Amino acid sequence: MTFVLSKVLYFIIQPTNWIAFLLLYGIFGKNSLRKRRSFIAATVIFLFFTNHFIFNCFANWWDYDAQPVASIEQVYDIGILLGGYSNFNILPQDDRHNFSPRGNRFTHTYELYVQKKINKILLTGGSGNVLGEKVSEAKMTKELLLRLGVPEEDIIVEPDSRNTYENAVFTKRILEKDYPNATCLLITSAFHMRRSIACFKKAGVQFKPYSVDFIGERIQIHPESMIIPDKHGFYNWELLIKEWIGYVVYKLKGYL
Repeated sequence: MTFVLSKVLYFIIQPTNWIAFLLLYGIFGKNSLRKRRSFIAATVIFLFFTNHFIFNCFANWWDYDAQPVASIEQVYDIGILLGGYSNFNILPQDDRHNFSPRGNRFTHTYELYVQKKINKILLTGGSGNVLGEKVSEAKMTKELLLRLGVPEEDIIVEPDSRNTYENAVFTKRILEKDYPNATCLLITSAFHMRRSIACFKKAGVQFKPYSVDFIGERIQIHPESMIIPDKHGFYNWELLIKEWIGYVVYKLKGYL
């Protein structure tokens, strides 16, 4: 039930839905003053959430600090890769692995393995779908790693988790059972790292964080960034808003 409610909440927090509601009220509402205010509010929300400069300020503040690859002096036994980097709706998919915009989670993890910064890759992540086909991202990614030449003994699969809390709890079970003294590197998107750190610490996993997939860019003072609406603005803001609310909800539920 909690998993389903989280998907409903995600629909509610999307700024595009706020604008749609305000425009619908502005068109079909009865009170002329409130209708006018609805149109104004929709315009203000649109301008705010499509301003790339404003988004970058918030994203750079929230993104968890980067760690240069060169600063990783020891070789970690396991790199824990959190799911959410694949898109199983893209076709064709029967003979290839398609990535979402979060694909840097995978590519940077694979790079760490090739550079011998990690000895094994632990893939944690099942299906995030409420309806339709349930595809385990970890299982599918294992097939990709095998095609890339990674030996099967260097791949650990946790195929059932559906969210960050379950990533942490299910990973802890595997580590306790099979790799009790392993040194671990936790790898996920920079905007998602704060919640991930808290979840994995709560679960009792020992690790070092390694942020990838940053959504913040360097601040640029020019019209394209400060005036022209960014077509990716709503998507980017939804990532941040979802993460902020997820952090608060996890805190209230005792996951952190």
